[in-house]
Amino acid sequence: MPLPPGAVRLVGGAPAAEALPTKELADAFTTALTGATALQYSVATGIEPLRAWIADHEGTTPDRVLVTNGALHGLSLLFAALLDPGDVVAVENPTFPVALRVLAQYGAQVVGVPSSAAGLDLDALEQRLRDGLRIKLLYLIPDFQNPTGATLAAADRARAVALAERYGFVVVSDNPYRSLRFAGAALPDLPLASDAVVRVNTFSKTLGPGLRSGWIVAPEWVLPVLTRLRANVDQHSSLLTQTALAGVLAEPGFFDGVLANGRELYRERSGALTAALRSRLGERAAFDEPEGGIFLWVRATEPGLDLVALRERARALGVEFALGRYFDPEGAGGHTDRIRLGFSNATSADIELGVERIAAAWAG
Repeated sequence: MPLPPGAVRLVGGAPAAEALPTKELADAFTTALTGATALQYSVATGIEPLRAWIADHEGTTPDRVLVTNGALHGLSLLFAALLDPGDVVAVENPTFPVALRVLAQYGAQVVGVPSSAAGLDLDALEQRLRDGLRIKLLYLIPDFQNPTGATLAAADRARAVALAERYGFVVVSDNPYRSLRFAGAALPDLPLASDAVVRVNTFSKTLGPGLRSGWIVAPEWVLPVLTRLRANVDQHSSLLTQTALAGVLAEPGFFDGVLANGRELYRERSGALTAALRSRLGERAAFDEPEGGIFLWVRATEPGLDLVALRERARALGVEFALGRYFDPEGAGGHTDRIRLGFSNATSADIELGVERIAAAWAG
């Protein structure tokens, strides 16, 4: 059933249009096009000025950086480099369903590890490893996890890496929301000092997904494989886009200003969402107060409530959201008491209207 006109969409992971630096990027692309150089071929790893900026941002050296066409492209390259059909990959349960589809494309056998508001249950993972489970990769979203919004504690980040080194697997930090913290204290990403850590990230949530630009930071032992794959598949990212990004990112204070603007918008919209849920649904909906990111993971407290039917009623009333079961890595049987609400690309007024419609659907 199609959504009616004027529907409020609380589903996606798109950034707020108001948070994107359109004028600065327009100027940067114009400058990049002053000659024909930016329309030529480039190198597989990415241009040096952009790699240098990313390296500084990540606290590493440019030779550890590969520029990609976004985070999903980075994950695809990484999975192609490291996985053989049948390899076991551990993931948070629940987790990002598109990453699961990419893993399936490479023939991975996915094992879900329970996670909560505190992040991945490392006790459960370690027990399974002690019992003989052998994994090739551990796929994590450490900050403001999709869909739960959880942030993995610093001690647990170190513990995950220690387990990777002890049991011989690679831990992948897919961390696109890390820069979008609007409350609380920031935590360091997984440590690059370990040869068992790969970071994947993107400009999609900060500068815009239409740029199709991101990066991998990987150990020296895997970079040549990733670079060779990249050269064989699509040669390189757009030189024009890389040149424009390198130019605008070199402007003092530019990226920090973009982040500050986005954080303030998401703080306001997160507050509008949580306030509306408390007002309209009260104790029927339980959630943790967000400190960043762009999603809210909501639990329906009424036993046996059919959220599939509720979603259909909500769609008819003009609001869309994602069911929790979509994020179950082991099928669609889990998280049937959960919904995920996205607050990044809807105004506070639209968020309040959307929650009003959800409450009406909840009432039946």
